Amino acid sequence: MSGPPDIVLFFGRLHPLLVHLPIGFIILLALVELAACFPRFAKLRDSSGFILTLAAPAAIVTATCGWLLSLAGGYQDHLLAWHKWMGIATAGACTLAALLYLLKWKRLYRVCLAITAAVLVVASHFGGSLTHGSDYLVRYAPAPLRAWLGVAPDLAPSGNKSFSLADAPVFAGVIQPILQQNCVVCHGPEKAKAGLRLDSLPGLLKGSENGAVVVAGKTADSVLLKRVLLPPDSDDHMPPDGKPQPSTDDLALLQWWVTAGTPGNTRVGDLKPPADIEHILEARLGPPKAAMNAAPPKSLAEVLPLANQVADDLNILISPIAQNEPWLQANARSAGTNFTDATLAKLAPLAANLRWLDLAGTGVTDTGLTTLAAMPHLTRLHLERTAATDAGLTSLAGLRELEYLNLYATAVSDAGLRALKVLPKLRQLYLWQTKVTVDAAKAFADARVDQRQLQAWRDEIEQLRAKIKGGQMLVDLGTATTNSTPATNTATAAASVAAAKPANTVCPVSGQPVDPAQTVVYEGRVVAFCCGDCKAKFQQNPKAFLAKLNLVATPAGTNQAKSP
Repeated sequence: MSGPPDIVLFFGRLHPLLVHLPIGFIILLALVELAACFPRFAKLRDSSGFILTLAAPAAIVTATCGWLLSLAGGYQDHLLAWHKWMGIATAGACTLAALLYLLKWKRLYRVCLAITAAVLVVASHFGGSLTHGSDYLVRYAPAPLRAWLGVAPDLAPSGNKSFSLADAPVFAGVIQPILQQNCVVCHGPEKAKAGLRLDSLPGLLKGSENGAVVVAGKTADSVLLKRVLLPPDSDDHMPPDGKPQPSTDDLALLQWWVTAGTPGNTRVGDLKPPADIEHILEARLGPPKAAMNAAPPKSLAEVLPLANQVADDLNILISPIAQNEPWLQANARSAGTNFTDATLAKLAPLAANLRWLDLAGTGVTDTGLTTLAAMPHLTRLHLERTAATDAGLTSLAGLRELEYLNLYATAVSDAGLRALKVLPKLRQLYLWQTKVTVDAAKAFADARVDQRQLQAWRDEIEQLRAKIKGGQMLVDLGTATTNSTPATNTATAAASVAAAKPANTVCPVSGQPVDPAQTVVYEGRVVAFCCGDCKAKFQQNPKAFLAKLNLVATPAGTNQAKSP
């Protein structure tokens, strides 16, 4: 069955643009009539006729466009019927109110206006439900209010910590909130474009009237992913322009979920997500239970006296990292091998406040590294020239905030790197003079790279290159056009000059070789510079640098380059 003609859809899609006009006019008219009930504002009624002259036609046109839009389908029948007939009733009541006003039946006019406003509220409610979902107004309401209104509890939206990381159900706790926020408005119970429902896992797996939209384990064959990854200016990109768009993290989670086989009630912990995905999940659902149960840091005023005492007892340096923060740094390298596993254990009272820990050159062994599990807020750790081995690195698995780790001159090997893969924030790792092979180090580094973000940047670069190429083609076509206007000829000439080869190879400001991308057009010639700063200096005072360009004035007043 074919849909309505394009011209019908064209006028139908004017409905969202026009709908606020009659709403505004009717509300304004109602306020004018209410205010005019008070003698002080009685003269406001003089404007009622003018407002009605605008409101009635606007309501009729808007209702007509809405009716045309309804022919396209894709909406929940019950809500659509209520919104359509309430909209038509609003237009009819407003027109009747205008007629009564012209007949000077003022009392009936005001009664009709009150009815118009009441019907408008009902029509607007159903219109909002069609567009945003029936629970739009109360979706983020406090839980007691939602319960009083009889609204089901919302699944944990992005950023909600109601699920722990390992126990979160993959679809309900991770994927459904993304779809709810970005897709369900158009693919939900009230409105299911193309027959696609994304408000439940069965609906998603069922697909649309055109077939499946996700293929388990195959991101390249999943239409849903293809559509959301298209450039925003593409006609097939989803969600459409103007609607909320999924973030880069949202897209990463969707791709991970499809790659994992589109699981439903499986727990996140059972899937063992890679480090980059785990980092995103931690930000949304909270860290693992072990990290959640970690002791919070004490205030700096409370911990500093104790830190000074521990520093004196152990003969090491302990100091605040910042004046107004609770974090401490401890440096034990000055104690050398006298600082042992037993000594490290004496830092336990400060464990929750330690952010930086330097154990370089100390006598700490794998046994002592087990103490570090009680220091969950460490971001920098120096273990260079210690007896740390692969076995000891397994004790670092709970350091979820660790960003820097120095293992220079230790016995760590490729096996130790595998123990470090669980650290989501680790970005700097020093392995010089260890037993780690080059291939293992490279593989570890490659695994830490956000390949999705890199690919997104590559795609953006390719899109820009395509646009640049298209622009150059337009210039080429412009130069081939003979019947162009003077304005077009001028623009084409300027573009041709801009594309010309620079007249110089040495920057007239600095004397350095030029960058062909840094150019200006001066007196019809392209001048290149080594950098943007030199380009700016030239533009401020070109005459100061003309001599270095070997440009001489001709009798005609133009500039030409001297012959070598």
